[in-house]
Amino acid sequence: MPIDIDDLRKFKGGDPDKVRESERRRFHDVKVVDRIIELDELWRKLRGDNDKLRREKRNLGKQVGELMKAGKKEEAMSLKDSLKQKNVDIDKTIKEQERKAKESAEERDQLLHKIGNYVHGSVPVGDDEDKFNKIERTWGLENKRGGENNNTGTNPGGGKDGALLHHHEVLSRIDGFEPERGARVAGHRAYFLKGPGVALNFALQSYAQHFLTEKGYTVLQTPYFMDKKQMGLVAELADYNETLYHVETGNASDSKYLIATSEQPICLYHANEWFEPSQLKGKPIFYGGVSTCFRKEAGKAGVDNWGIFRVHQFEKVEQFCVCHPEESWEMHDKMIAQAEAFTKSLGLPYQVINICSGELNNAAAKKYDLEAWFPGYVEVDTEKKHPTPGMRELVSCSNCLDYQSRAVEIRCGRPVNKKASTKPTKKVYVHMLNATLCATTRVICCILENNQTPEGVLVPDVLLPYLNPSFVKVDSQGRKHIPYTQKVKINYNKLKAEAGAEKKKNKKGGSGRGKGASKKPKTEKKEDPKKALLAKIAKMAEVGTFSKAEFEMLSKTLA
Repeated sequence: MPIDIDDLRKFKGGDPDKVRESERRRFHDVKVVDRIIELDELWRKLRGDNDKLRREKRNLGKQVGELMKAGKKEEAMSLKDSLKQKNVDIDKTIKEQERKAKESAEERDQLLHKIGNYVHGSVPVGDDEDKFNKIERTWGLENKRGGENNNTGTNPGGGKDGALLHHHEVLSRIDGFEPERGARVAGHRAYFLKGPGVALNFALQSYAQHFLTEKGYTVLQTPYFMDKKQMGLVAELADYNETLYHVETGNASDSKYLIATSEQPICLYHANEWFEPSQLKGKPIFYGGVSTCFRKEAGKAGVDNWGIFRVHQFEKVEQFCVCHPEESWEMHDKMIAQAEAFTKSLGLPYQVINICSGELNNAAAKKYDLEAWFPGYVEVDTEKKHPTPGMRELVSCSNCLDYQSRAVEIRCGRPVNKKASTKPTKKVYVHMLNATLCATTRVICCILENNQTPEGVLVPDVLLPYLNPSFVKVDSQGRKHIPYTQKVKINYNKLKAEAGAEKKKNKKGGSGRGKGASKKPKTEKKEDPKKALLAKIAKMAEVGTFSKAEFEMLSKTLA
């Protein structure tokens, strides 16, 4: 997905300084731009030199022909013999320069793929998202649960004494998933959704599709894998190692990759098509992509891996837009507004973030993230000094301008005619945008954390028509909810973290002897942190927080 090489050619109206400035904002090495220009100039020079040599060879041949026509056969044959070696030398030079031109073009094109889209002027410049991302607006955060508003007396959660549970604990209490069995089948971060978890997953997909079709979107269920060549047109180079799963077919020429998002196949839905401006001006095309998504999430670790927040396989409903180049910024605002309306309808507090320039992917000229409120992450985020504790991404909304459409040749209108204008001929492409509407597993996590009560999980009203009614009951206050059927399971990650923190704390303790102290002071006998933790767990088992079998399992683990 490169930018147009003509943007770096001044003689074709390009502006290399504009590209350099955009790359500076991305904190990329601008020397790459200079190297591309250098290679392009070398490539054009070599091609020009070869054209001259071919003309010279043709002209020499014409001289022989003209002598033959004039009846000067001996002179013609003599000239022909004298040109044999020269022609051999010319052919040799042409071949060598073609090789160099090919190498130059290959290196130029590889580097061109590293150049990002033009960063929009409204994007905050910075290379650290914690410092430079800009909060554009918020909704519902003044009434959020948890954090400074964690009043378990008036708004209790599903844990002991009304404590708020993490989403995976709530999902376990409604018997909605089986992570251990999933891991046995498919490894780390695999899971079985179960019962109410399945019901919520399908309800969100159905509601999201209905939400988009009411707004004029055409719903597409996409292929779940793509040919390597086609994937290469729409995926960034880093994705191959960090994100995409490769499917071995047994045939080297039939290599496949599982999609990471429906955006990838939808990018190619109109490949090699040509729209007239009148087809798109004021009439953008909106698609709702429905698919399972597959991601390696290589190198990602930490609390976001708990439960089903960050997983290798999940369902997602995606927004996608094909529009006239003059209207893409209007569409960008419209698509993030759709995502906001959907999130509001579920009652989930959120903030919209303008992502800083250094954190943009190459395809995006500007990107909004919608981060929703997850009370379960507040404590750990605060310890890590996260600038906005408890906020997690639900939506990513990007304007890719013509970065993707150029790669797949989706045109808009005719190039400028050289005869009718002094401007150079330049192809015009449609603009394409993408935005999450609903990544179901993450939205489930958010609903569970925000809607937990001592009795179950309140169901957002908009989901009730789509939710399997056998899982919906009425709580003691007359509200529709999914009731708990299981006790709180052990949060092994949290207990291990507590044990580690206690051990670290004890290691930091010392004798307290200062320089020159003559006596070793008496030290108080410190309680074994493992014993203290086991005692704490035993008390929890006594009140039914978890079963005897779970207590015995954890006791063996800590022993």
